[in-house]
Amino acid sequence: MIITAAQVLLIIVRWVFHLVPLTKGYIPEPGRFLRTLLTLTFHGDKLKKLEFLTEYYFYYGLFKFDAKIYIFNPKLAQHAIYKLEKGAEHYLENSPLKNTFLGSSQKSPETRRAIASLFRKTSIEERAAIMISDIQKMCTIFKKDPKGIVNVTQWTLRMALDIVGHVLLELDLNGLEKKQEKMISSMLTILHRCYAMGEISSDSKEFSDANEEFDAITQRVLEEALSIDNVTIKGKRLVNSLHDACGFSEAKDNMKLFLMAGTETTASTIPVVMYLLVKYPHIQEELRQEAEELLESLVADPTTPLPKTESVLTEVLRLYPIAPFISRQNYEPVTLGDVNLKQHADVIIFTWGIHRSPHYWDKAKEFVPFRFLNTSKTSGNMFIPFGAGSRVCIGQHLAWLELRLAVAMLLYQFKFEHAQETPELNFVVDWAHAVVHPDKDMIFKITPTQNDPITLS
Repeated sequence: MIITAAQVLLIIVRWVFHLVPLTKGYIPEPGRFLRTLLTLTFHGDKLKKLEFLTEYYFYYGLFKFDAKIYIFNPKLAQHAIYKLEKGAEHYLENSPLKNTFLGSSQKSPETRRAIASLFRKTSIEERAAIMISDIQKMCTIFKKDPKGIVNVTQWTLRMALDIVGHVLLELDLNGLEKKQEKMISSMLTILHRCYAMGEISSDSKEFSDANEEFDAITQRVLEEALSIDNVTIKGKRLVNSLHDACGFSEAKDNMKLFLMAGTETTASTIPVVMYLLVKYPHIQEELRQEAEELLESLVADPTTPLPKTESVLTEVLRLYPIAPFISRQNYEPVTLGDVNLKQHADVIIFTWGIHRSPHYWDKAKEFVPFRFLNTSKTSGNMFIPFGAGSRVCIGQHLAWLELRLAVAMLLYQFKFEHAQETPELNFVVDWAHAVVHPDKDMIFKITPTQNDPITLS
């Protein structure tokens, strides 16, 4: 690896800075010289700049960059999470998720309470058979591919959409049958082309058209879901709970959140897992052996532990947290530790920096697949891939079970290998919605195993 002059200067500047006495209560901010070095080294990659500054300002536990205060000291981060208000609404000005409860703790707390029971761990596990059926449908499609080359990103997006439809809405969205291509196209235009890749702006006609398309589709989905009388899920359905709590318009807005967040995070995580398992085939084989041993039990009881698979998934969420930060705001002056924050400070709890800090984790920047095999999930360190506090991700149990089932079932039925089309793993960030994406679709070569397809009794 060639080290540039700018990188050498960054190393020297970091070493010199750590000789400077610590000033308590001070929020450091990079000056013009350091910013120039960061640009020369990392160009426009803001995530890498912030990661460097996390180490550079480690002893302060926070820093200011582009008018935002980034916190990565675990104690300060916990104080900020619990003392400050949810602060995403000012990032979502043109987003279709602006009017959902994603934006603010002041927005529709009664709506969140009304649907909370549907997202409890036990409630989600009761619907595991539905997930298994959708995942198996995707696996069946994979086996029909004549070339054995599959776009895991695109298919997991469709699979996740079907799971959201079946598990949350009791509705057949038929994503795997390619009957929601307009919905998927509008979602990708908004979330990927605009917010993550920056190919179009939020005031462009393409964005406006996609936004209108997605709004119209969501309205039709909600109307169809509300018209269904046969209920198989215990208790009140999600759509009815939403509608009763906040009315049709707000229910439609929050439906957008479930459709987008419930699909894109899965379609961002599973391809990263598979990329790493292709890179480390011996780890893939160990997880396949675990799946062969335990999958029958898992299908019968979704609470069945998959120790190695769960360790790998936990490590992926540590090394590449799909939600790289948590936003907070203070509506009046507040003190965090020794730091005094002025009113309306723009605070970011920098999950990416916390999870990847060499001060908190051994081999912090490396993929250590069985790091969590014989330890607790956090191993004594702060681990918050789904956020924390009262505003923790409401769909975390759905996401975790879906990941466990999907990875185990895919490895049980296929061997994944590098293909000519497989890209390198690089990330882009949707700073408005706080999501990290691989910058390209993950495409792999697959070979079916000799294992029989999964069947439900």
